[in-house]
Amino acid sequence: MRTILILLVLNLLVNVSWAQRSLSIENPEVERLIKKNIQHLYNTDVAESKQLNRRIRKLLPNHPVNPMLEALTVRAAHHPIEPESEAMEQLKAYLYQTVEKAEAMLKSDSDSPEATFFTMAGYGLLALYENESSNYMKAVSRAKEAYSSLKAGMDMKDDFIEFYFSTGLYNYYREKYPEVHPIYKPFTWFFKSGDKTLGLEQIKKSYLKSTFMKAEAADYLTHIYLHYENDPAQALKYARTLHENYPNNPYFTASFIDASFTANAYQNLETSIDQLLLHNRPYYQMGGRVFQGILLEKRDEDFAKAEGQYIKSLEVGTGLKSEEAEHYRSFAYAGLARIAHQRQKYNQARQLYEKALASAQYEIVKKEAKAYLD
Repeated sequence: MRTILILLVLNLLVNVSWAQRSLSIENPEVERLIKKNIQHLYNTDVAESKQLNRRIRKLLPNHPVNPMLEALTVRAAHHPIEPESEAMEQLKAYLYQTVEKAEAMLKSDSDSPEATFFTMAGYGLLALYENESSNYMKAVSRAKEAYSSLKAGMDMKDDFIEFYFSTGLYNYYREKYPEVHPIYKPFTWFFKSGDKTLGLEQIKKSYLKSTFMKAEAADYLTHIYLHYENDPAQALKYARTLHENYPNNPYFTASFIDASFTANAYQNLETSIDQLLLHNRPYYQMGGRVFQGILLEKRDEDFAKAEGQYIKSLEVGTGLKSEEAEHYRSFAYAGLARIAHQRQKYNQARQLYEKALASAQYEIVKKEAKAYLD
């Protein structure tokens, strides 16, 4: 699940005053350090981020911004985070600290916009990670606790352009996510209805006009057009922008390759694929093997080598349980199924497509597997 709330956190961290409603993070040095820190997080420069976290903590020792920044640093270092990992537990601990400090601020000032924001952000991120840990009731509970604060931002979007991002995400995912994941439909009555078309327009407006949320809007537009709207050309446009602006970010690199392949653009991707293959995390190695397999299969028609890469991808990804790892796993099984079919091993192809369907997170593989199995 791609959270509606996760990068709203960045909105506050880089845009620390709301016109006439100044937040108490009004120390110019703190603001400068936070902005610098966010750029390091985009570039996955975790060591620099940790140093800046320590400097910010000295200037604002009791503020919820500190555990929130620590949580985002953990996320940058380990994204995508495995559900049962030590990193996941560490991340949740920082988020609970964020909520605790924010709620303490609310006791002193119930109208504090920053305390309200950090309460929303902390609970919203907890909703995301409880969902990824398959704790669905906890996820819904945390989302309810974040919801009232989220609504406040919707009323500010016309005065503060950055809020078009959060409002657009809510409008789109409020309707789309239960369509894709029916398990959540019984719980959506609590949340007011959205509008997918309007939501997309608002995210695009954020991409075009916002100062701080441009990259986040591009990331979500890539994901939406690639996996939900079946418009790979649009997805590739936004993915290319992120890859060019943040070439050292392996997640953006993987999204760029994914969008390129879906748009049937197979040229000049070897360097980007090598970046994933050489990464020290199995998740990115897994993705690199999958993409290498697709390149060998669909561009070069070297089915034997492609098969080897798909098998290595599954081996490298053994034990990985994140939704993103399942996405790559479905790609590998679908590739092996296509090769089995090409070799006229039809029963084997069906078995492999069944595995692909079981792992599939998005429509591109689901549609291919279902078409073969029907």
